[in-house]
Amino acid sequence: MRLGTLSLYVFSAAMNGATPAVAGAATPQAPAEATWTVDAAQSQATLRVPYLLLAKTTATIPVESGTVVTGAESTMPVRVDLHFASAALTTGDPKRDADLRSDRFFDVARYPAIVFFSDEIIATNTSTFSIKGTLTMHGASHAIMLDGHSSTEDRSAGGKRHIRYEATGSFRRTDFGMTFYRGVVGNDVTIDVTIEATSP
Repeated sequence: MRLGTLSLYVFSAAMNGATPAVAGAATPQAPAEATWTVDAAQSQATLRVPYLLLAKTTATIPVESGTVVTGAESTMPVRVDLHFASAALTTGDPKRDADLRSDRFFDVARYPAIVFFSDEIIATNTSTFSIKGTLTMHGASHAIMLDGHSSTEDRSAGGKRHIRYEATGSFRRTDFGMTFYRGVVGNDVTIDVTIEATSP
């Protein structure tokens, strides 16, 4: 019995362990993703650190640029990349700002940017998640964990989608080479990140 051309191809592919393509069969597509652009004017990081064990100094650092990647039909992030402008750090006190921007602390002349990118994001509920990421600051990179949540999505008059994310975590400043004023300025720094992002 002769085998037709298609039958021969299927028989040959099966003998070689391959899965033959079937004419007309749909090719599986990778899940679509959406990339949201971070609104720098509405996004920032707030740092809080104990001072003289009595009070906390608070500094804000604006977001310079960033993206949030989600599923096409979801606002749950799957990847986050953020660039902060350390040279624009402010506490509301010009003298203290100059000190923090100096080589005693952030050394913004040498390290004008702080970078964060996510390594893994795990959803903990419909609108909450944990982010394991890498923070690069003052010439050093270290892992950091953030607990985050998203707020209600809305739309602008132009039809663009907007979403707000908030996340909090902590790090030790000495891990990033900031050792000045030990015993006066605390070592454990709380970081709160607020992001507003817009769909394409």
